[in-house]
Amino acid sequence: MARTPGARNYNFDAKRSALLASVIDFALSGDIQRPSLRQLAMAAETSEPTLRHYFTDRKGLVIAMMAELGERAQPIWAQLSEPAASVDEAVSACFQHALNRMNDDLFVRMHAFGMVEGMADRDVGQAYLEHVLEPSLDCVCIKLSGTPGSPEDPNELRTAAIAMFSPVIMMSLHQHLLGGRAVAPLDDQSSVRHLNNWLSGAFAESA
Repeated sequence: MARTPGARNYNFDAKRSALLASVIDFALSGDIQRPSLRQLAMAAETSEPTLRHYFTDRKGLVIAMMAELGERAQPIWAQLSEPAASVDEAVSACFQHALNRMNDDLFVRMHAFGMVEGMADRDVGQAYLEHVLEPSLDCVCIKLSGTPGSPEDPNELRTAAIAMFSPVIMMSLHQHLLGGRAVAPLDDQSSVRHLNNWLSGAFAESA
C-alpha cells in the first residue's frame, strides 16, 4: 500500500538519526563553513528532497544538528556538574576539563560551527544557545552552586562560568582554527593555570 503523502515512514526516527550523524560528521570536518543543503545532502549520500522530508529546510536541519550536538554532550556536562569538596577544587576541575577540551578538535569545531551558523541566522543562534552554549555554562553553575563556599548569588555564579568558558573558547579558536599555533603559539597549560589561579583568588577575596 502506498504511503499517504506527508506521512512518516515506519523507520522515520532511525533514518533521521542516521542523516543527522552524516551531516554532523561533514560539518565538523575540514574548513568551518556554512554548507548548502545540496552539500549536506551529498555528504549524507541522499537527496535534497529527502532532507526536506525529514527536516523541512536547511534551517530546520541545522537546528536539528544543534539539538543532536547538545544530546551528545549531555554525559560530559553531567559529569562536570558534580559538586566538589571546595571552591578551589571545583575551579581546578573546570579548568582541567577546559584544558582537555581545548585539545579536542570536535569540541572546537562544534562551537565554531554553532557560532558561524548562529550569527548568520537568529533562529539557529537561539538553537545553539539553547542546546549547546547555555548548557555548557549551566553545568559550571550547577557544580559551583553545590560546592561548599561558593557564592550564592546566581549572577555571580553565572559570571564565574562565563569567566571560565570565554577565554577557553577564544584560545581554542585562536590556536586551532585561526592559525595561532603557527604565528602566535600559546602554552595551553600555563595559560589555564594562570586563569585558574586568578579565578580562585577572586573567589577567595569575595568569600
